[in-house]
This record gives sequence, structure tokens and C-alpha cells, in this order.
Amino acid sequence: MREMVERKSVFVVILAVLGSACGQAREAPVAIPARATALAIAPDYAGTIWATAGSHVYRSHDGGHTWRRVAHTAGSGVAFLEKQVVLVDGGRVGVAGLGATRLAERPEPRSIVAVATPYYRTNRLYGLDPAGRLWLSVRDGRRWVALRAAGLPAGCGALAAVRGDPLRPDAVYVACGERGIWRSGDFGASFKRLPSAPAATAVATTTDDHTRLLAAAPDGLYLSTDAGRRFRRVARVAGVSAVAFDLRNYLVAYAALDRTLLRSADGGVTWSIPG
Repeated sequence: MREMVERKSVFVVILAVLGSACGQAREAPVAIPARATALAIAPDYAGTIWATAGSHVYRSHDGGHTWRRVAHTAGSGVAFLEKQVVLVDGGRVGVAGLGATRLAERPEPRSIVAVATPYYRTNRLYGLDPAGRLWLSVRDGRRWVALRAAGLPAGCGALAAVRGDPLRPDAVYVACGERGIWRSGDFGASFKRLPSAPAATAVATTTDDHTRLLAAAPDGLYLSTDAGRRFRRVARVAGVSAVAFDLRNYLVAYAALDRTLLRSADGGVTWSIPG
């Protein structure tokens, strides 16, 4: 009961942050400072979003209404642990608190350009290198080891992971462009293509509903509510570069379109598209 009350209270707060006075699921887009390569939502119940944009990284504390640049930091991928943000840019890894304005970055011998966590209360991270090879860190972004990833094609560029049943392996989803989305149900040891998946360039999952996937394709946004068995197009829009779910509230989803942040408050079902 306490968890249910907390969930309802949190959702009310998030809707207020998004500026919805009537509780509609279709939220108006807001501006973002640059075209994002990755988005991540902090598990802080405060509407905190981080966006990587190559040579710059931005942070919003109010659901995307205002943004602040994170000082002296570049980034191509971002993910959240319970109390930390992890940033990668190919040659360095930065780790800091959720509301940091500056990250102490360290050189990383493994070139990690995309990163995802299956569950915010973990130190497990999955990463991709520039060739699309899959890596794992179980120490907050330190000591990456290569995963076998049998069957995964080369050149994939984005990934997501989710822990559903804690007694079963993580599910790892990798977006491989024209080759679609590939899924592993054994901690990244082997992969199979999802037959109904679109030609995805970005993919997002949420611990709050481990069967829900949001994918960006050249012809729009696609949603699955059955762990990737079926997808349906939920928005006709071209040029989405990054997508994200709130790890603690599946109703909240974002998509980056050039310098516009698209927002959904019903789990990615409905979106307001500019123009």
C-alpha cells in the first residue's frame, strides 16, 4: 500500500513538472539545447533528465523545461544508477551524483560509446564500443569485460537493458539500424533478432514495466508492450535520435527530435509532434 501511495504521489508531481493542468497524456514538446545522442531519466522522482550531445552534456531538473550545461564534459551515452550518473564518451568514463554540475572523468582503455543499466539499484552496466561489440561492467563503469554476444551483428549503435524477474537473467536489447532490434535473455551471451521490430536506431526499457520497449526508427516511434514480440507505430516522425523511459515510472517517456524534446505521460502511447 505504501508503494502504491508513493507511486500515485510521484506521478502527480511528474505531471505537474511536465506542465499538465488537466492530466492529459499528450504533453507539449519543449526545447532542448542540442541534438541528443542519448537521454536518461534520474531515479530521483524530481524530473531530472540528462542529455548527451557529443562535445556537450546537459541536465534538466524540471522535466526538460530548463537546461544547464554540465561543465567541461563531453558524452555519447548516459545511464543512471541509484545515486550516480554514469557518462561515457568513447575514451573516458565519468561518474557523479544525480545533480552534479561537473564530473571527474577518468581515462577508459575500453572505448565505450553507449551505456545502459538493467535496474537502477545495481552497479551492473552494459556498453557498446564503436564497432558495436558488447561489454559489461559490474563496478559502476570500471573494469569492462567483453561479452560473447553470439549472433549480434556488427555495427550496432544503441542499447537498453532491463531486469524483470530478479531470479532470471537480464534482458538486453540492441538497436542495429536496418538490421532491427536484437534481444539477449542470457546476460548478453547470445542474441536473436526480434522479427517484428522496426529498423531501430534507439531503444529504451523501464524496470517499472519490463515488457515495455520504445524504439526510434526512420519513420517514427514504435512501442511494444510484450517484450518485443509485437511493435506498433505510435508516432509518425522522422529524425528521432534518442529515447528514454523513467526507470521508476513507465508512464513517463521522452524522445529527442533535433532540438526538441517530445514527451509522453502514458507510457509512450501518445505524443504531441510539432508542426
